[in-house]
Amino acid sequence: MSKRFISGLPNSVREGRVLMHNHVSHGPNWPTGPNGFRAWTDDNPPEGFIPCPCGWAGLPHYAPEGPARAYRDGPELYQRRVRQLEKKHAEVWGEEDLSSGVHKWG
Repeated sequence: MSKRFISGLPNSVREGRVLMHNHVSHGPNWPTGPNGFRAWTDDNPPEGFIPCPCGWAGLPHYAPEGPARAYRDGPELYQRRVRQLEKKHAEVWGEEDLSSGVHKWG
């Protein structure tokens, strides 16, 4: 395995690499960093990671099975929580609007 962490929001993944993100709640346009959200590429996803339907970065990717299934089973609840986090980031930390961008919820 050759894990490479990503900063920002990727727009492509090099051939032979797989995009993944951690369990932290995030919106489809969030860069890495807010709320502890992290992403990386590697040769293969680790055990326990499955294709994630969340639409992050507009690219196919993997996430831990629990969060990926939770999103698949209840996208409305997940999206509502993320909108609350986006509002908190904007009000408390003065961060840019994390909800803006071209990617849509998966």
